[in-house]
Amino acid sequence: MLGCEPEEIALTQNTTDGMNLVTLGVNWQPGDEAITTNLEHPGALFPLFAARERYNITIRIADVLNRPEEAPAVIERLITPRTKLISLSHVSFITGAVLPIREIAEVAHRHGVLVLVDGAQSFGAIPVNVKELGVDFYAVTGQKWLCGPEGVGALYGSRTAAAQLRITFAGYGTAQAYDMYAGLLPKGGVQKLEQGTVQPANLAGQLAACRWLTEEVGTDWAYARIRRLAATARELLARVPGVTVVTPAETAGLVTFQVETDAERVLKALAQQRIIVRTVPHPRSLRLSAGFYNTEEELEQLAEALRPLAQGG
Repeated sequence: MLGCEPEEIALTQNTTDGMNLVTLGVNWQPGDEAITTNLEHPGALFPLFAARERYNITIRIADVLNRPEEAPAVIERLITPRTKLISLSHVSFITGAVLPIREIAEVAHRHGVLVLVDGAQSFGAIPVNVKELGVDFYAVTGQKWLCGPEGVGALYGSRTAAAQLRITFAGYGTAQAYDMYAGLLPKGGVQKLEQGTVQPANLAGQLAACRWLTEEVGTDWAYARIRRLAATARELLARVPGVTVVTPAETAGLVTFQVETDAERVLKALAQQRIIVRTVPHPRSLRLSAGFYNTEEELEQLAEALRPLAQGG
């Protein structure tokens, strides 16, 4: 589903696990720099903060909140000879915007910079082929768009890029072999970042979910369905007085919108009607997730429920 070889995948617990393994595995030196954006989830930001605390690196923030399509140019202007890593989302958990990852990777590689992508809100919602994207690392999780259990994730790493990483956490799963005196011989590629025992029940559940998605649901159908529902949601919400749609037209399955009244109050009022959305920060907004299993009628129900709420009614 990622378009890579099995040997280029390390098993993780979730997306954040993969983001930590790469971010803290870079051979940082004091004064080195990382670039991220103002569209990121804490799962991408906090590992960078930890790297800054440990290694005295500088984090540069690309402002692409209202112009995600300009991200390659904005990011390139921030690259310096000390830049070692660009860490960012494929789909922003805040706005739902799809970032032009392929173009960003091309920019990064022109300057010899590694690219780490948070794929939590993209993998399973839009087609992802890591080879076509040209990224170095791509972290994903199973419990969101892949309909799997919590506690299962994966990290793609190209062989060339993985060779540049230090081992973040070492465990039995890290080594091909070891000697009490000589130390360990790590696994090849990104699998050297695996640590130890995984949860077989969770893995079995995720495998079953992936088979169901690929063999019964059909991933192409699911992607098209998600895209269509997200577009419908944008259209319906745009007609509700007091609602401003934040998500741009190029979207995956997330649709973010603002209301003129208190977002938390609207969130609770919707929950009482068994309509589940969530709040997101910067800017304070509400966000829905349109899965392929949702219906147009459910989106219409949301829009109607918002009419007396969005303007403070």
